Amino acid sequence: MGNQSVLCPVCQGVLPASGKEAYTALRGRLIVTNGYCGGGCAERRAEEQAQAQAQQAHVQQQAQQVQGPVQGSPVPSAAPVRQAPVRPQAAAGVPAAVPAGAGVPGGVTGGPVRVAR
Repeated sequence: MGNQSVLCPVCQGVLPASGKEAYTALRGRLIVTNGYCGGGCAERRAEEQAQAQAQQAHVQQQAQQVQGPVQGSPVPSAAPVRQAPVRPQAAAGVPAAVPAGAGVPGGVTGGPVRVAR
């Protein structure tokens, strides 16, 4: 006879014996150390598990509300986002095109430029 056959799986108390021959020295030691099982442990355990599951479901529901919808669930469509026009940029190391007449005194292009000293 092992400990498992005389102990309640829920509270670890000693289960009632089936007869006086079942009261052995091992059972006596277990009664002293663990005490008797009061009964109703399976019902209490089922109730505690149901409460724990309900609480866990409530916590998960709150977490989903904070995080937003779960992937795969419909998301309300948002208004279209308007983006600013993108201007082409010069490649790295390549100067951008210079508009005609830029940097020339008077904006005249063509012939030689005189520099006054």
